[in-house]
Amino acid sequence: MRKIDLKKAHYIGLDQRIAPRSDVYCRLPFALPDGRQEMCTCVNISADGMLMRYELGLEIGDLVVFRMPIVGRVAAKVIWSIGGKTGVQFDKSISVEDYLPMIRAMGARGDA
Repeated sequence: MRKIDLKKAHYIGLDQRIAPRSDVYCRLPFALPDGRQEMCTCVNISADGMLMRYELGLEIGDLVVFRMPIVGRVAAKVIWSIGGKTGVQFDKSISVEDYLPMIRAMGARGDA
């Protein structure tokens, strides 16, 4: 049996994530690896990562820093990027106490 390191992202097959995602539609400022500031659109998010739209794309392994409502600065690593969509994994999980207020501030839909 294969042992999985839960400290790293594992996307084996379709939609196998560490945590379920909440649908949102929120513009977020973020810093590129070279320090330039850009804007992206967060499409869905979990305490461990998110799917963002950024037309210029990013490279796998890039480190970026987002300015999130409620929680402030959140560092993340690019796991994949294709066609203007990028998946990132946060360096540290967002705490349960902060997660619900944060996604509500981001406009979460449904029973988030």
